[in-house]
Amino acid sequence: MKSSKKRIKELKKNGLLFVLLTLITFFAFPVSISAALAESRVTEELRGRIGKIEGTATMELDCQAIHAGTDLIQFYKERAYAPIWVDADRLNDLGRALPAYLQAANEHGLDPEDYHFSCMQAMVKNFQTITQNHHPIPARDLADLDILMTDAFLIYASHLSSGKVDPNRLYPQWLSEKNKADVIGGLKDLVKHRDLKATLRRFAPPHQEYWDLMEAGKKLQKTVSAGGWPMFPPGKPLRPGDHDARIPFLRERLRAGGHLLAEDPRDPDTFDPSLVVAVKKFQALNGLEADAIVGPGTIAALNVPAEKRLQQIYLNMERWRWLPRQWKERDVIVNTASFSLQAWQDQRKVLSMKVIVGKNYQKTPVFSEQMTYLEINPYWNVPRSIATKEFLPEIKRNPGYLASNHYELLAGWSNPPQAVNPWAVDWSSVSAQSFPYRIRQSPGPWNALGNIKFMFPNSFQVYLHDTPNRYLFKRHHRALSHGCIRVEKPLDLALLVLQDDPAWTRDRIENIIASKKRRIVSLPRPWMVHIQYWTAWVDEDGQIHFGQDIYDRDQVLWQALNETKSRKA
Repeated sequence: MKSSKKRIKELKKNGLLFVLLTLITFFAFPVSISAALAESRVTEELRGRIGKIEGTATMELDCQAIHAGTDLIQFYKERAYAPIWVDADRLNDLGRALPAYLQAANEHGLDPEDYHFSCMQAMVKNFQTITQNHHPIPARDLADLDILMTDAFLIYASHLSSGKVDPNRLYPQWLSEKNKADVIGGLKDLVKHRDLKATLRRFAPPHQEYWDLMEAGKKLQKTVSAGGWPMFPPGKPLRPGDHDARIPFLRERLRAGGHLLAEDPRDPDTFDPSLVVAVKKFQALNGLEADAIVGPGTIAALNVPAEKRLQQIYLNMERWRWLPRQWKERDVIVNTASFSLQAWQDQRKVLSMKVIVGKNYQKTPVFSEQMTYLEINPYWNVPRSIATKEFLPEIKRNPGYLASNHYELLAGWSNPPQAVNPWAVDWSSVSAQSFPYRIRQSPGPWNALGNIKFMFPNSFQVYLHDTPNRYLFKRHHRALSHGCIRVEKPLDLALLVLQDDPAWTRDRIENIIASKKRRIVSLPRPWMVHIQYWTAWVDEDGQIHFGQDIYDRDQVLWQALNETKSRKA
C-alpha cells in the first residue's frame, strides 16, 4: 500500500499521471459517446416517425403499412421515444427474440402474418446484410423496425387475451363480454423484466383446457406435416365379424389416428375384436354412437382430413379466448355441441350429466348469467311463437285439445290471470298475427318443463329444466328442444345448488313435487351458468374429442379468422 502511494507521488511529480488519464479518456470514452449519439439518433427518428403517425394514424414501410393506435403513440411519448426492441446499432435481446414468438403464433391457431412477421423478417435480414458489409444500420430503419415490433406485440397480446374475432358481431345468438387486456401494461412489464415468454403467456387464457387443446394441436400438426391420414373407401356398412377387402384400409386409418395399436393380425381382412375396440374408441372420440358399426356417419368422420380436425382445434382455442379469465367458485357449464353439463365447485368437477339442446333452427344461444332461483312444479308459459305455429292449428280443429293436455287459455298477462273458455272463442277469426291469448300448462308429470326449472334470468329467456320425455336422453344426437336446455338429473342439480341450506333434502323436494303445487326457491348462493359451444375438447385422460358442429358455427368462424385483418380491438 505504501509503495503504491509512493509510486503515485512519483507519477504526479513527473506529470505522467495526467498524461495517462488523458489517454484513457481519449481511447475509452469515444465508444460510449458514439453509442449514445447513435441511440439518440434512433430516439429522434422515433420522435419524428411517431409525430407523423399521430397525424395520419398510418406509417408506410416498404413491406408493410402500420395503422397504429393511440395506445402505441402514447406509450412512446411516455418513455420519451426511447426504443424498445433495438439499441443504437442493432436489435437488442427482446428484438432478437420476438420474431420466433410471433412465428409460434400458429400454435395458438393464429396467423403470424397478422403480426407483420414477413415484413419483420425481411427488415432483420436486411440489417444482417448491412452489418456483414461493415456499414452502420440507418437510424431511421432501426426506428421503423422498433415501431413495427411494438405494433406486432400489441396486436398479438390483444388477440391472445381477447381473441381475434368478436363473437357478438359474428353470431346473432352469442353474448360474450370482451376481456379488457392491459396490453400497454404488459409492454411496460416486458421492458422492465425482459421476459418475453412469461409476458406473452400471461396474456393467453389461463384455463388448462386451452393449453390441452394446444398440445393436441401440436401432435396433430405432426400428422398433417407427414401427409395426414388415408381416406377410407366408401361402401356398405361394416360390422364386427365381417370379412371385407376394405378392412385393411380401416386398420390403416385407425392406426394413423392413434386409435389402433400397431399389430399384424392373422386375418387382416376380418373385423376382429381388437378392431371392434378401436372403432368404438374412434366413435366415442368423434361425437358418434359407439356401436362398432362402420356406417355412413362413421365413414364420414373417418374421412374428415387431418387438416380439418386441426382447424377445429384452432377454432375452439379462439372460443376459449372469448371466455372470462377466471371461473367463479361455483359454475354450471353446458357444452351444447357435446350435449353435456358439468358442475364445478372450487375447481373440482362435482356433477355431470347429459342435456338436450335446441334444434338447428332453434339454436341454444351462448351466454353466461347467474342462477339465482329454481322452481319446483313450474308452470309452462308457452312461447308465443310455439302457441301460434304449433298450438293454434290444433285448437282450431279441437278447442278441447287444451284441457286434454293440461293447458289453460288466459287473457294476456294479467295478474291474477283471467281464464278464457276456449269453446267460447270464435277461432275462425283468430290468426297467428292477431292471437291475443296466453297458453299455460299446469304443474304435474305431464308438464313440458318436468318437475324443476332452474332460472338464470337472461335476454334470451333460456333456462335449464326437467322433462317428462326421459327416453330422449338415450339418443346420441340430442338437438331436440326449442332452445332451452333439458337436464338428465334435475334432482341432483337442485340438491347441488341448494347445498348451503341443509333443510333442502331429497325427501323434501320429492314431497313438494308430489304435491303438484308450485314453489319458488331462492338459492342460498348464486351459481354462474355458462352456455358454451365447443366442437373440440380434451378429456381428463388427455384424449382429444371432436363433436358435431350442430349449428354450423365452425365454418363461419374459420372464414372470419381468415378474413379479419389484424387490428387491435
